[in-house]
Amino acid sequence: LTPALARRSPKAGPWHERGWLRNIAANSAYSPFTPPWNLTGWPAMTVPVGSLPSGAPCAVQLAGRPGSEAALLELAERIEALRPWRRTAPVE
Repeated sequence: LTPALARRSPKAGPWHERGWLRNIAANSAYSPFTPPWNLTGWPAMTVPVGSLPSGAPCAVQLAGRPGSEAALLELAERIEALRPWRRTAPVE
């Protein structure tokens, strides 16, 4: 169990204009907990758990041993049942 992000979410903006190196640096700073699982091939997922006082969404990352995908999905389902995700974006 880790936080989904290491700091507040960045403001929305045109990341494609920043360039590859700046994007890698920004991603590493905001989400340092994701790469280890991606590199090792261990299953991991991010699950919303609520909102911060600012109204920004808050989430945790769940990770498990190889082969534990079903258990992670079951745990995520339980978390989402206890803390349903409240849609904040406009519906179009």
